[in-house]
Amino acid sequence: MDPDAIVPAVGRARPAVEVASPLPTQTRRLILGWLGLALGSLVVAGFFAMLAAFARTPVVHTLFSGSQFQLALTSHVTFAFTVWFVAFAGVLWIYVGWRSGYPVSARASWVALALAIAGSAAMAVPAFLASGKPYLNDYLPVIDHPFFWTGLVLLGVGVSLQAAAYLLAAGLAVLAGRRRRDLAESPEGLAMAIGALAVLASAAAFLRATAGVDPAVPFGYALRAVVWGGGHILQFLHVAGMIAGWLVALAVALGAAPRARRVVRLLLATLAPFAVAAGAAYLWWRPEALLVNHLITILTFGGLGVGAVPLLFMAVSAVATAPRPLPWGSPLFGGTIVSFLLFAIGGVIGLIGFTQDTRVPAHYHGMVGAVTLAYMALTPLLLGLTGRRPLSERWARWQPYLYGLGLLGIMAGMHWAGGHGAPRKTFGFSWANAQALIGMNLMGVGSLLALAGGLAFVINMGAPLFRKTR
Repeated sequence: MDPDAIVPAVGRARPAVEVASPLPTQTRRLILGWLGLALGSLVVAGFFAMLAAFARTPVVHTLFSGSQFQLALTSHVTFAFTVWFVAFAGVLWIYVGWRSGYPVSARASWVALALAIAGSAAMAVPAFLASGKPYLNDYLPVIDHPFFWTGLVLLGVGVSLQAAAYLLAAGLAVLAGRRRRDLAESPEGLAMAIGALAVLASAAAFLRATAGVDPAVPFGYALRAVVWGGGHILQFLHVAGMIAGWLVALAVALGAAPRARRVVRLLLATLAPFAVAAGAAYLWWRPEALLVNHLITILTFGGLGVGAVPLLFMAVSAVATAPRPLPWGSPLFGGTIVSFLLFAIGGVIGLIGFTQDTRVPAHYHGMVGAVTLAYMALTPLLLGLTGRRPLSERWARWQPYLYGLGLLGIMAGMHWAGGHGAPRKTFGFSWANAQALIGMNLMGVGSLLALAGGLAFVINMGAPLFRKTR
């Protein structure tokens, strides 16, 4: 065993109610480090979200240019969707590794965290300088600037290293025959192992697509081809992390869990072959072909639908059969319920059909919001484990509902406007009619509520990171 492992290689998985359980020093510090990066990314994302939303709100939009709007939108998505999610995945690999009894290497984890922090800082430079050319690729928009590219590589290497360290620790524990029972008792450990596998498959897809893209293809189109598969495969990480959050929340907040645990493990395991298949597709097809033949899309959304949708129903069933009264004042429980709601609504919007208008971001704001709320719900628990607590318990109780309400306003406004011809990723209102303008104003109101909820979360959970432990 690695002498610097952050958990012992022997012993049982952690109990369901664990707020008072002592964390090893290395584990506590690593959780705080990854959590600090995650919350910092939300600060950056929130700033640019405000600019992007106002630039699409009637009247206010006259204060912005088209170039400023696209830079703000690219930066918002980069930090809200890429950095925030992979940084919180780092938190989960450390926390779930401790909870499940896996000896994750502390040395590898510290190197991974340092690379991720350096990469995120570099990616923020062109955003704040308003320099570089933005490319609004689906799943992974980028800014063509040396600092951004350097940061993206460092972030990718750091997250891949942390994923590999977790996957190795989990695999060695299982092969040693010491954790077979723990895998049954800790399905969140399996979920994060699948998330780690998805990261490595995504990294392989990015590298293979970069090497295989036709040099004669125009730069913007080549970028879309390069990030298409890897960006899709990362969705398996985000969904696995969300499900891990749900499972922890059910265990800790309710003392309950989906009853058919074998079915839970089977559904989680179905995600893995789809993620690997999507990465392996780059061994047979050129990146440009995979951009247009729908194979990656089918593998991604087929795999996520087969695994995640039944797990949602099982999680909701566990809540429905849990003892009353339900703890609606608990941010762990409240945030998880709002996550359920956003995942369901966002999924329905994605199924009812739409073209390339603002109904597309209405759909993915629901899915992204579901993952975000699952992670927000876990944060007070993680603070408690590190000897900290939110600045305000009252803020912690109402914040998930405020943020969720804001996202619902954004989704409703964008869906309404898209149904009346509002194009996505477009600055200005030359296309607008009265119905679309109503929808975009509703989106603006939702953005303000979500911004208030996000700001409350960052302040309430971020400030304690700088306090000494109790």
